[in-house]
Amino acid sequence: MNKKTKVVLLSTVLASALVAGETSKAVLTAPVFSEAPYKYVERSITADDGSFTGYVRMHHIFDDDTDSLIAKVTGSTLGMGLGYGMEVAPGLKAGAEFYGVMDSGLTDNLPKTGLPKVDNTAFGQFMNTHKDGNELNAGYAWGAHIRYEGEGYKIQLARSQYDSPLTNIVQITHVPNMYEYARVDGEIFGGKASIGFINKMAYGSRSQADFSLIGEKTGTAGMYLNGLIGNLALQPQIVRGNYYSIEDTLDAGNTDSNGIIQFGYEKKKGMWQFSIWDQYIDDVANNIYVQGTRKFPLGKGNAVKLSAHVWDQDISNSNYEANYGGTLVGAEALLKLGDFVYKMAVETKDEGGLLNAWGANPGYTSSIFSRNQYRSDVDAYKATFVWKAMKGLKFVASIADYGQSNMKLSGKSAKVDATEKDIVVVYKPRPDLTFKLFNANRTSEFDGIGGKRTMNHTRLITNFAF
Repeated sequence: MNKKTKVVLLSTVLASALVAGETSKAVLTAPVFSEAPYKYVERSITADDGSFTGYVRMHHIFDDDTDSLIAKVTGSTLGMGLGYGMEVAPGLKAGAEFYGVMDSGLTDNLPKTGLPKVDNTAFGQFMNTHKDGNELNAGYAWGAHIRYEGEGYKIQLARSQYDSPLTNIVQITHVPNMYEYARVDGEIFGGKASIGFINKMAYGSRSQADFSLIGEKTGTAGMYLNGLIGNLALQPQIVRGNYYSIEDTLDAGNTDSNGIIQFGYEKKKGMWQFSIWDQYIDDVANNIYVQGTRKFPLGKGNAVKLSAHVWDQDISNSNYEANYGGTLVGAEALLKLGDFVYKMAVETKDEGGLLNAWGANPGYTSSIFSRNQYRSDVDAYKATFVWKAMKGLKFVASIADYGQSNMKLSGKSAKVDATEKDIVVVYKPRPDLTFKLFNANRTSEFDGIGGKRTMNHTRLITNFAF
């Protein structure tokens, strides 16, 4: 079906700001007891208040009983994050953080008949470069920071998460992407400005899925190189959890990058919100990301929110300019009526995929396992429905269509429209405990290349924060 003439389908995204605070903030923050009994406040895992903050969580994948190349067999992982910081002198603060993941012992390591072992077990959850049948292979990443906070400004040196639209994946994971950076934030013209320099990056536990499952080796979903060894990859090019210079996150010998410089400015005024970010990757590319949002209150907690954004990428390295670059444009409309939220969005990408190697995912049409709007020549559509059935219980349903991109898998062009349907149940019986059960039904645009490439993926995530 030609994507220019097909009937437009509306799509949806799990990572809605109103849907999943559990996704966008779960890694960065954890609810903790305040001074008032049984009252919780959100506190960053890198808070410098002399207390330990963190989480423990379990991801369990249920067997996808299909003959697809990307179907998953039963697998479970246990993960944790732990942070501690304190004020060592007036305004001067320091802290450290640690993240880890290991097998729960419930992972089925036997591949389905005739299918490659690496592609149909739960490898994307782990940090290690391979999974051996009887080993509880653990992986980890660590970070530390020192910062000085003055009146209206903050200076920091860190190995930690870097908060910006071009470095936030916005998904629940055991180990997040980490960055080695220097950053200055301050208040200018009634808004918040920042400038930072990223020297190195360590990929988290979900980054392998970003490369192979979500990105399908196109380099558009947050990771450019492979992180597995096995019968599909002889040697790892990236070992998750290790810090790499920016030039080492791309093809060896093709870049001579000194790192990433980022400028950002965000401002709120009334019902308007505006942000602009410039990310310059030395000897690779320049990314400019702009977003604007306008809210229209309707009374009694009801509202309409309209958003639009542009991501423009200029490639400066001849090794990548044939496949990457160009502009993504998107718009989103959200309506909240009582306990219901309705959201619709559209995004379009011109020729060239976005070289997305450093963990960006600001797209409106991202789904749990699909970010095809970043690929070449794509029109993506989404719709989301959210029902807050009762306090602590939320239902989310979504459907997405991405058409067919001009990018290739193993030299082969897309054969069908990429689609994904997600059903999510989130139950939060208390602020520090969350259960999330979801089913993702996905068809890859490369379905039929080497076999079936469809998913009927069910996963349970349990998270306890402290």
